[in-house]
Formats: sequence, C-alpha cells, structure tokens
Amino acid sequence: MEKAVLEKYRKAGRIAAEVRQEIEKKIRPGLKLLDLAGMIESLTEQKGGKPAFPVNISLNEIAAHYTPSAADTRVIEPGDLVKIDIGTHVDGYIGDLAFTYCSEKSPLIDCAWKVLENAVKIIKPGVSVAEISEVIENTVKGEGLGLIVNLTGHTLDKYVFHGSPSIPNVKNESEHVFKEGDVIALEPFITETNGFVKESGVTEIYRYLMDRPVRLTEARKILALARDEYHQLPFAKRWLYKKISPVKVSLALRQLEAVGALETYPVLKEAENKKIAQAEHTIIVAEKPIVTTRLVE
Repeated sequence: MEKAVLEKYRKAGRIAAEVRQEIEKKIRPGLKLLDLAGMIESLTEQKGGKPAFPVNISLNEIAAHYTPSAADTRVIEPGDLVKIDIGTHVDGYIGDLAFTYCSEKSPLIDCAWKVLENAVKIIKPGVSVAEISEVIENTVKGEGLGLIVNLTGHTLDKYVFHGSPSIPNVKNESEHVFKEGDVIALEPFITETNGFVKESGVTEIYRYLMDRPVRLTEARKILALARDEYHQLPFAKRWLYKKISPVKVSLALRQLEAVGALETYPVLKEAENKKIAQAEHTIIVAEKPIVTTRLVE
C-alpha cells in the first residue's frame, strides 16, 4: 500500500475513533437520536473527514440501516442497546467503526468486543475468510451466546464501503485468502441465540446506482448529488432537505427508485425481535495488523 493511501486510511480511522470517544461522553438516556446523529456527522466534518455513509443508530432488535429521519422524535431509553455505526472517509479511504452503548451492563456488548479482539489476533497475510469466521463463531459459542447469521464483515476500498468478499460471522468453506494491504471491516452482531435479520420496509438511506432519464428537475439534481458530491456512497434522505424541499425530495426519490437509479437500504430488524449488540473495527492486513479505528494504533 502506498504511504499516502495508508495515511488517509489511518486518518479516516482516527477521526472515527475520536468521534466515538467524544460521543461516549455525551450519550445518555433521554438523548434524541436525531440530535445524536447531528453531533456525530458534524464532528466528523470538523475533524477533517466526511461521512462515508449516514450514521446508523439502531436500537435493540434493529441491527442496521436505521438513521433518523428529519422528523424523528425517538429518544434513548434506559436499558436500550444502542448500536452506533460510524463511517468516515478521507478522499474516499474509509474508516468503519461501530460500538454499542447501554446504560446497563450487557454481556452482549462484552462478547462483541471479545470477538473482535480474538479475530484481530489472527489477521495477517495468508489468513482466509474461513479462518476468521471460525474464530468469530467459536468465540461467541464459548460465551454461550449467538450471532446474526445473515450479516457479515466486508472489505473496503476507495469509495467502496462494502466490498467483496464478505466475511461471514459463522463458519464457512470460503478459500479466499487476504494479502498484505487488504482492508477489511469485521462487525459481529451478537444476540442471546442465533438469529437473522429481515427488511422492515422503512428506508432513509439511498445510494447512487446509475444515471437514468427522469422527468423531475429535483430528481436530476439528487442524482447528480448522489453521483458527484456523495461520490456514490450512501446518503440520508434528511441530508437532501438542505437543498430541496421535503415534499419534492419524496417525489424525486420515488421517481429515482422506480427507474432503478438509486439503491435503497431498508432498516434491518431481527426476525424474532431479539436484542442485538454490535462492535466493528477497520483493519489493514499486515504482519502486525493495523487497526485504524483504534486510538492506540
């Protein structure tokens, strides 16, 4: 990996870690999710990064893809498991970090961090997807807990926030081997027993797919923003309200969805409403793995 690229990955990860550090001092029961999202996204930019995707703030049985709407009034309640997934990029090079807050001690949270610690220990050139997945599953089983079986870790690249191959959190037969300089994000989702997520039907996050002819001026403007300003990375519906009225945004997004110009990210919810904890780090594969989203690196 070129030195300049490595430094951008390090900077993106450091920004995400610093944001986490500051947010952990402020998060508390009674805090509105919308206010929390605003703080995280503003801090990211103040520190010299840009959001690689809208911050995900997923409560309890919600696993991922929940970002507050502009009218969101939901607050953190005592005992909520609050999964905060932060993506930061510097010139397209991404730091992807997640942690779970709870006002009460949770074995699910403790397990999520233990899983990451054990997985990072084996990251080096030549390690396979199957080996990483086995460590994740064995660690969770050893704690007497379960995993979300249909969510995975992934690779990262310039302006690519979820690359291939995916890294399952359960044992598999993948023979893919990682080489020095590969960038991966590991993110176990821990439950009391194995579970899976399904789409809930609620969508606040979108991403550019392709240019398509559309009638509305606002739709063309959103498509250009998604392609050029957001660099084909995911964006939040609420971000568009700074430039376009809410009514026109809704009409334009429906038109863009209908013609296949945008990808949607429906909220993912555990099928049996089991509570979930999540932890995530970004790691550069090396003889001594570089965890970019850990402040001590």
